[in-house]
This record gives sequence, structure tokens and C-alpha cells, in this order.
Amino acid sequence: METGTFLTEIGWAGSALRLTGRIERSGAVPEVELHLRERDGGGLLRIPGATAEDGTFEARIDVASVEGGLPLPGGLWDVDVAIDWPLQDLVLPLGRAPGLDASPQRRFLPDSTTVAAYFTAQGTLAIDVGGRSHVAGSTPADRLAWNEDDEEVVVSGHIDIERIPMPVSGTLNLLERHTRQSYTVIAMLEERPSGLCYTAAVPVTRAFVDDPLPRGTWDVSLCLGFSGMHRELCVLAPQDPVEVQVRRRLRHVRVLSSAAPDPLTITVGRA
Repeated sequence: METGTFLTEIGWAGSALRLTGRIERSGAVPEVELHLRERDGGGLLRIPGATAEDGTFEARIDVASVEGGLPLPGGLWDVDVAIDWPLQDLVLPLGRAPGLDASPQRRFLPDSTTVAAYFTAQGTLAIDVGGRSHVAGSTPADRLAWNEDDEEVVVSGHIDIERIPMPVSGTLNLLERHTRQSYTVIAMLEERPSGLCYTAAVPVTRAFVDDPLPRGTWDVSLCLGFSGMHRELCVLAPQDPVEVQVRRRLRHVRVLSSAAPDPLTITVGRA
């Protein structure tokens, strides 16, 4: 018989994340423990759980003191359930019961570190410690346009709102391919029926700003911040690129973007 596990309650009590769930399988009540697996490394932490005769289980993850009195290290941690059945050991992802609130739940450690428990796009539980930006896939831009009045490259697109819940801020991040210099502009966000829409304008001359995009080839990504977490999406180029000549320091400089299906890049000057 297949075994399923899901959360029925989740909440913070101080620095401890308290979880209540159910194991769907008939037979003797097994022993359980939670496995916290570091997504970008080899870390594995084991948290004991308690079971009841009705198939429910409870566990408590104290993120301020998970092992040897030390806090949960920074990064992303996926939470699984390890079930010790007679003659069979199972490790299963921990999802949520229908109706359980899927909104991220945030806490601050005594040193002001942000910790957020959230459900991934696959519906499984994870913990984000530190709120650093993490790569979360890619998103195609809908359109690239040249704003002649302000001499800006305008990037616009939309994202399935269910992929990243409750965004509260957005930036377009550009990274120069050779020097690794970074350049950031604010992305305006708007929720529409088509999804979460974003628009960002990248200045390429000093007509209106003192710090336009420098010369170089720049890889473009969209960073969304929500509930103390940050997710970065590689922006894919739309079908129609931008190619213009602008004046910088009395010289004509070429501004060129890539086209689909490649990732979006913006090149100022020679590539």
C-alpha cells in the first residue's frame, strides 16, 4: 500500500517551527523523524518526531538551536519525513493538506537573521535561512522596447503568480559577463489576470541619470523579494531585439540586445 504524508498544521512558537501532520497508511504506527537536507550542499540534519495511534505525528524544529546548540545554517533546507516501518524505511517529501494556508511564515533569530518556512512550487515544505537570493529558474520577457524620450531600454514581462507567492519588491539585476560588475534597476510590479507583470527601464545614456549602464555585455535576471526571501529568475530574450545608436561623451555607441531563444543580454559598445 502506498504511503502519503502531509502537514495539517504549521506555525511558529518562538524560534521553533511546530509541525503537525498525518501518515496515510494502515497498520502499526511507525517511528518518524524529519530530515532537513541542504539544497545547495551536503548537509543533513535529523529532527525526532512523535507519533500517535491515529496516524498523526508532531515535530519541532528549533532553528535557533538545531544541533549542538547552534542555529540552522544559512541557505535553503528541504524538509522530508523519514518513516521507520517494520522491514521498510521510507523518506518522503512533506506536503500540505488541502486547505492549509500556503503563505510563507517568517521569524527573526536573535541576531536578526530572517527565517521563513514556505511551500515550494512542487508543494513541499522548505526553510529559507538568511533570505539570500537564490536561483529559481527562468522567465521569458514579453517585450523589449526603446524609449527614445528617456533613452532607456524597457524590459517587460509577466510571471505565473503561483510560482512565487506574495512578491513585495522587484529588481532587474544585470551582471557584466567579463568583469562581474553588477548594475540594478527597480522593477515595477503589477498584478493582472495574466499574472504578475513587471516593467524595468535600463538607462544607457546620461540624458537623465548620472550612472547609466556601463559599456560591456550584461546578463539580465529578475529578482523578486517576498516574506524575507529572494528568488532570482534568468530573463529569456523576446523575439524582437533592440538595436540603437546613442551618443555618449560625444561619440556614437551601439546598444544591442539578444533575441529568443537565448537568455537576455544587453550589450553597450563593442561585445
